[in-house]
Amino acid sequence: MADNSLQTLSEIFNNKIFRIPDYQRGYSWNEDQLHDFWEDLEYLKSDSFHYTGLLTIQKVDRTEIIHNADKHKNWQDDLWMFEKGYTAYYVIDGQQRLTTISIMLKCILDQFSDDELINYQTKEELIKKFLYQKLENKSVNYESFMFSYENNDSSDEYFKTRILGRNIPKSHEIKDTLYTANLQLAKNFFEERVEKLSKNYLETLVKKITTQLKFNLYEINDEFDVFVTFETMNNRGKPLSKLELLKNRLIYITTRIPDSQEDSRILRSYINDVWKTVYEYLGKNKNNPLEEDEFLRNHWMMYFGYNKALEPYSKFLLNDYFIVKNIVTDNSVSKYFIDSSKTERPLIGCKEIDSYVSSISKCIKMWFYLSNPSESNFNNEIKEYLHKLQRLGFGALKPLVMCAMVKLSEKQIEEEKMIEFLRLAEKFVFLVFKVTGRQYSTEKNNFYKFPYYLHSNNKSIDDIIGHFKWLLNSKNVWNGFDLARFQQNLQDLFKRNVGYYGWGGLRYFLYEYELEIQKLSKENVQKISWEDVQKKDTIEHIYPQLPKDECWNSNYDLFNSEEKERLRNSLGNLLLLSRSKNSEQQNFCFDYKKKHTDKNGNEVGYFIGSFSEIMVSQYDDWTPNTILVRGIKLLEFMERRWDLKIENKKELLFLEFLHF
Repeated sequence: MADNSLQTLSEIFNNKIFRIPDYQRGYSWNEDQLHDFWEDLEYLKSDSFHYTGLLTIQKVDRTEIIHNADKHKNWQDDLWMFEKGYTAYYVIDGQQRLTTISIMLKCILDQFSDDELINYQTKEELIKKFLYQKLENKSVNYESFMFSYENNDSSDEYFKTRILGRNIPKSHEIKDTLYTANLQLAKNFFEERVEKLSKNYLETLVKKITTQLKFNLYEINDEFDVFVTFETMNNRGKPLSKLELLKNRLIYITTRIPDSQEDSRILRSYINDVWKTVYEYLGKNKNNPLEEDEFLRNHWMMYFGYNKALEPYSKFLLNDYFIVKNIVTDNSVSKYFIDSSKTERPLIGCKEIDSYVSSISKCIKMWFYLSNPSESNFNNEIKEYLHKLQRLGFGALKPLVMCAMVKLSEKQIEEEKMIEFLRLAEKFVFLVFKVTGRQYSTEKNNFYKFPYYLHSNNKSIDDIIGHFKWLLNSKNVWNGFDLARFQQNLQDLFKRNVGYYGWGGLRYFLYEYELEIQKLSKENVQKISWEDVQKKDTIEHIYPQLPKDECWNSNYDLFNSEEKERLRNSLGNLLLLSRSKNSEQQNFCFDYKKKHTDKNGNEVGYFIGSFSEIMVSQYDDWTPNTILVRGIKLLEFMERRWDLKIENKKELLFLEFLHF
């Protein structure tokens, strides 16, 4: 350890430049941490110091960089700073705080013009000390950043261009990730606050940041201990995600494997590239970022095989498998060996790590396509079944579908087989979980084991298809599809006066019916999206819940209150709307619902709504018999769509009291 003392930011940034190494996590602070940091500064008195925490750094060997330029291309833009007497450091721990401070300083300095003094310093002097320096003349054009990422990191160009506002040459398209989104969040957070403050108060903030925040500076000299230190420090109150810890562990193990240094370097570069891809795809859809732990767990099931005794998966990966004790020391020995405690344990070398990381690389893209099928290059039928499973919820099938998608992308599964597999998976989820009402844990253990069997070629896609067919065969006695149980569940719902309206599969079912009508129509143009269907007010009782108008009395007054409730909540009386209707209008007469003029003079109603609405608008009147007839049509669609037989439809609609 070279230094261990409390220092201010001005002292720390004295002739030093800092880089976040490629094995570090990206910027992960959210609004809660930003708010806490802002409050710490606001409440800091002008004559006080604030202990900001530990800052662990590792000195970069300047001589090594200069004499091995090809090996250290990431540092070539900074060589001129070395000639000026600057020393470079990697930030092992503390990058979240330094990143936050850099962003905040940038936002504050943007509020000043170039000729204004800030605490008796020019704006340019502060920029040069804490943000960046540039050297321009006729022969050279250099720019170096006081604090940034290694320039092969996915956050590097984003930080330099969109956060610091520099016009640097782009080596590739800037990719949005979870971390770049956090960087932008921080910039927006500070911009919103500093633009409301006076110049005097902003000067005070600069003084607090640069001279009153105190860091415990800790310099590591032993490169061998960097990865261990990084992992240990981030587990003491500054937790890394399992994905971040795994990346660090894999890179650390490559430094211990007795292969050539060049092989280790290439593998480390590959790990870094793959992890960039992982974070890119996890955050590719900003409206629906994916959980990294869920991805890792599902991949673990596929790659190593599900074993409840090995849960949690992270313990297996970090405590049992990717550990120093398992590193191969003799390439001639078998993949497994018996240690002194007579325990069989795996041997891992570059080959095993490369295989694992390669699988991560393939799977992360398929994992993204599970939630975003339209972004894939699969054919339309495969995309549509993936959409259907996404709408239903995959349950325990996610790792299996992900594995099959990888096999499909590598042409190890034919498209026709993939479609059959997805069709049966969708049928299983709908009939067993939505219709029968069984828990999503049904058959979980089998479904969790199949991904490994498929991945390791112990089972084929035909074997998986055969198992689904067996599960869906009503002659087999197991806790699967059961129409009698569906009817019992509906009976309970009718006792609660909600009936089919309270059925968990209603929205999916009515949307599938809408899609069928759409395909049969001349237009075949979507009139309602799944996002619309998920809104609470897009399913209407045609015979209303509060039938106040006289028009409803003639057809329904001969029934008692229980029978009216059954009619109201029977399947045939529920309609999927293309747009939500005013709650008061839902109680109007059927003719009004079909067609009326709104306050703007426009003709509106079922006749120009969803395909389901248009079909309902073709009925002359809405009677109990109409509800029964439409309900039977819907159940006939269920029979066609999911290949089943419903013997007594009137009873399943709970309209057996009708005698038409």
